[in-house]
Amino acid sequence: MRSHRYLTIVAVLCLAVLALPCRDAAAGDFAAEARAIAVHDTSVHPFIMPQSGKEAGDPFPAYWGGVWHLYTLSADLRQVYHLTSTDLVKWTEHAPAMVGGGIATGTVVRHDNRYYMFYTDAGPQTIRVVVSDNPWHFDFNASRLVAQADNKVYQLHKRKFRDCYVFYNEAEMLWWMLLEATSDDTVAVGLFKSKDLLTWTQHNPIFKDKSRQHASCPQVFERNGRWYLTCLDYPTWYYCADDLYGPWSLGGYYHTKRLTAASRWAGDGKRQLGWGFFTKHDTPEGNNRGYGGPLGVGREMVFTADGAIGVRPLPELIAAMREPSSNADVFACAKELSGKWKRDAERRELQCTDDAGGVLLLDLPEENPNYYFETEIELSRPEATAAVVVRCSRDFDAGYRVELIPLEKKVAIRQFASDGGKFDEREHAFADCATTLLQVFVCDGQIEAFVDSRASLSARVLHRTEHRVAIEIAGGRATIRKPLLHYFKQAAN
Repeated sequence: MRSHRYLTIVAVLCLAVLALPCRDAAAGDFAAEARAIAVHDTSVHPFIMPQSGKEAGDPFPAYWGGVWHLYTLSADLRQVYHLTSTDLVKWTEHAPAMVGGGIATGTVVRHDNRYYMFYTDAGPQTIRVVVSDNPWHFDFNASRLVAQADNKVYQLHKRKFRDCYVFYNEAEMLWWMLLEATSDDTVAVGLFKSKDLLTWTQHNPIFKDKSRQHASCPQVFERNGRWYLTCLDYPTWYYCADDLYGPWSLGGYYHTKRLTAASRWAGDGKRQLGWGFFTKHDTPEGNNRGYGGPLGVGREMVFTADGAIGVRPLPELIAAMREPSSNADVFACAKELSGKWKRDAERRELQCTDDAGGVLLLDLPEENPNYYFETEIELSRPEATAAVVVRCSRDFDAGYRVELIPLEKKVAIRQFASDGGKFDEREHAFADCATTLLQVFVCDGQIEAFVDSRASLSARVLHRTEHRVAIEIAGGRATIRKPLLHYFKQAAN
């Protein structure tokens, strides 16, 4: 028995050593880091579902010393899951960073080699903090109250005093805490300030907007002399201002409507990365409401020339999936279902040469319904449309359409039928006479699509067995460039 136990311990420690990121010397004692639970390779399965308990909830990432830390709530609000990565492809899941009850959204910051986990106490809607000498373990029983609604400036009766975000304001040389609040019966982003991260003073909100129902998971950051405020109100919106105190002007929304709590970002000084999760919601396939689900694809924030925010999938993940080891021969399995098509494997092009369009089926030899598909699509005229049908049936009568509709300036995920219900839809300005990059992740019960590395769509779906892909062009000709299909791991039956 002792020998068996010894071998088990050695195996666990070996897993931890192989999977762990580089040691950050400032993090203190790393004994807890050896408690690795699993390694999630997102090039094998893109949507992380923690193994240490319930489904995931709101994520709040951080970055220190070359390591990305992804903290995320459990759906039952009893744990804070903790994953780390140095390459943004493989993620080591550690023992939960904190275990307790009523743990809702917060922030983890590092200061003077100590770590501060701020979180919302979900019951009373107050803000608490736990201080630790390492980023791996926070003692829930040692938490202390740091902020609560005074029912004057901030009214608690709306039950919006939550989702704290803490950062250092260099201009004032003070720590700032932002949170979703209610002030004057209006949705607000509340403000508290501190010198030491433990004692906080209340201030008037920096933002109020009567048009909002929520300002959940607020965060601010500066770029090129302008401040951006992001918050979740289904979908995730952003505002701009020349000063942190406002006034704030609405920029728009930059995330899919179906990925929740995707307004928290971590930066390494060069870029901002964020995650969200697939909460349950009503879809054309039925009603399915509830909190919690797998994490979506990691995103990198991008900006257009006029300063508008967009998102793209992590470039490191895309590069890993473009390696040929798990990719299908798209040209070998392409079959015309309608219209006229030309195939040029050497140039990696598929051309629909019929003015009315046509359908090309990729009758994939591996019956795996989980894959990543990307391609560049050039349409011959603005009136033409394109749809990539994932989980497509052999007879082209079932599947999920990822649609590009340039004339209407829209992209969407919808049911197969031409009048089928929409899972997700958003506006998208297509560039004139240019190709459109479409990247689609299909795995288990989730679909995510990215268009032109700036717009995203997400959906939870029921049908998980069909494995083919079809490309449908309507109202014109088209050139399909560099099509690539990368297989994910197929779920066990």
